[in-house]
Amino acid sequence: TMSAKDAVTSASAYVAQAAKWGHKAIAITDHGVVQAFPEAAGAGKQHGVKIIYGMEAYMVDDGVQVYSGEADHGFDDEIVVFDIETTGLSPATCGITEIGAVKIKNGEETGAFHTFVNSGKFISEKITELTGITQDMVKDAPDTLTALLAFKEFLGDAPAVAHNAAFDTSFVFTNHEGVEFANDVLDSLAVARAHLVEMKSHKLNKLAEHYKIPLEHHRAVNDARATAQILVKMFEELKEKGISTFAGLNELGSGALSNKARPYHTILLCKNKTGLVNLYRLVSYAHLEFFHKRPRIPKSYIKKYREGLIVGSACEQGELYRAVLAGESDATLKKVASFYDYLEIQPLGNNRFMLRDGTVPDEETLREFNR
Repeated sequence: TMSAKDAVTSASAYVAQAAKWGHKAIAITDHGVVQAFPEAAGAGKQHGVKIIYGMEAYMVDDGVQVYSGEADHGFDDEIVVFDIETTGLSPATCGITEIGAVKIKNGEETGAFHTFVNSGKFISEKITELTGITQDMVKDAPDTLTALLAFKEFLGDAPAVAHNAAFDTSFVFTNHEGVEFANDVLDSLAVARAHLVEMKSHKLNKLAEHYKIPLEHHRAVNDARATAQILVKMFEELKEKGISTFAGLNELGSGALSNKARPYHTILLCKNKTGLVNLYRLVSYAHLEFFHKRPRIPKSYIKKYREGLIVGSACEQGELYRAVLAGESDATLKKVASFYDYLEIQPLGNNRFMLRDGTVPDEETLREFNR
């Protein structure tokens, strides 16, 4: 009942039940807060149960750069902006239904690409409502391999840009039967967050509205064209700040703490009194310095005040599970996992909502994510 209205049972009742079942210890990990600690401490003494003090934190990764490609590129160089539509959110289980792209140079469109894709995956009614793409529209379209080969030819060696690029590249840049993409990638969402700090939302439709750019939403080539036009507008404004290359964008900072960047759930457990003091520090910073809808903690602060704390990867809202869901490479997953002291695997029931919302097709996929 202390977990920001997210719970219905008191800490003392949980401790009493743990004692009844013979548990020797129980961890208290409310969302973003620690108000249950006094009650839990009293109940622990009463029932002879050790209390592990902790919290499920809202962690924001403030170490991410706007651009982290291998080479630098000028704003006026040839750039390909692309967008995709899919049968769902997971590249591990879903397929591409459409690819659209435009090529720009010196701020002008010089070419366009579009294809529907028959991935062999079922298109649900919900996805049709969202994208406007039906099974009938893709039945005679090229398969995924053929479509990607055509897109790869259009892309050439140019840097690729997409809005929320991690999603698009997780489908397109994944190795499909030998089709490899080695292009540098820029996320126009990251650029917008770092450049337009004052905006409350950096969704494509909000940016189009801000720059008065027409947007016929959810046709891949239309979204790509609108993204390109938005990018050109931002580049023009950034040039006035003295920034004219992709690498120069990192001078802006990531903007991760001043916008709606999605926090990751992260478990923090105290192993001693030093850890408890550091947890209180982090809670204070989260509420007084970095609060945005919820008490957020920068990842750099967790690193700074990590002494005495055990850091866990948390639930499907955690950084690691999100990376698994996004189909990231083994190398990326190992890098993400290396931050944590332990990795959390939850019962299938906790993630079964993904079946209901169409993120995954079956329980076996959830088991594979756990594995």
